[in-house]
Amino acid sequence: PRRVILRRGLEGTTLREVAREAGWSIGVLAHYFETKDELLRYSLADPAWVMNRFDTTEPDGLASVRRILERLLPMNTEMRDMWQVWMTFWASWPGDAMWDQERRRRQRRFRRYCRSLVRHVVERGETGAGIDPDGAGDALAILLHGIGVQAVMDQRAWPQRRQLEELDEFFVTRLGVRQ
Repeated sequence: PRRVILRRGLEGTTLREVAREAGWSIGVLAHYFETKDELLRYSLADPAWVMNRFDTTEPDGLASVRRILERLLPMNTEMRDMWQVWMTFWASWPGDAMWDQERRRRQRRFRRYCRSLVRHVVERGETGAGIDPDGAGDALAILLHGIGVQAVMDQRAWPQRRQLEELDEFFVTRLGVRQ
């Protein structure tokens, strides 16, 4: 579905076009998804894709947390495309109660995930003193969203190097990590 969404946007995506893109009949797709909304919600959190992006093992210190975060940034075509789909989702159907709730749920889950990563490095003693993991985790979520949007909108100005520099700056300035 993501390729169709990238070409046609969420409004223009249809079950028929997704089935055609996948080389399936509409009946096969309809067996799994009764509505376009079900398909779109699934495509925005495709478990197979998510498992390839998120490290399912417990982080083992700051270096592993940084590697996890690197994989979330739009530093390659696959991730730029995914960020583009997410950005489309964030801006779509304003005022639609179901999608507003879905966006809030996903944002809260992402902030909790970022908080857990920060909490991990704080508990290991790899940060400066007095770090508030929840506040720093929220700041990390905001930073990742900002980098992602900028890198998708202006890829030339936000190459891999710059994205990683901003991430590293967060560790130094917000978490008090020594380089």
